[in-house]
Amino acid sequence: MTSFLTIPQTAERLGCGRTHVYDLIARGDLAVIDISRPGARRSKTRVPEGALEEYARRRLRRADAA
Repeated sequence: MTSFLTIPQTAERLGCGRTHVYDLIARGDLAVIDISRPGARRSKTRVPEGALEEYARRRLRRADAA
């Protein structure tokens, strides 16, 4: 089963702030899921661990390619 991370957990794993994570989401760089109930007042945004790993793979640079 896939594990889901909160925005603060995602920020901690990336070593950045929550605002940066929200920016990544807004740009479509990081996939998310809303686990809130239909009709809920607030969303419960979660980042699938696989989406975070995929983002990291896309951003990974080899030292000799820099």
